[in-house]
Amino acid sequence: MRNFELMIHYKVIHVNDRLWKVKREFPESRIKMIDGWVDILRQLYHADVVFRKDGHLFICECIDDVSYQEV
Repeated sequence: MRNFELMIHYKVIHVNDRLWKVKREFPESRIKMIDGWVDILRQLYHADVVFRKDGHLFICECIDDVSYQEV
């Protein structure tokens, strides 16, 4: 039996000098913007933030800076 790795490719965006992994993107018109809609989307997609640009919503997770020591 072979071991396979599941590779998922995410779009990465640069906002305010940080990198963000886009977990989901869709038109803003798809969402009913009731009270707390941002918190609901963040919980549903296990995300850190929701961005809005040009009529689209971007549900994103922060990509932390990696500190490393060269070997």
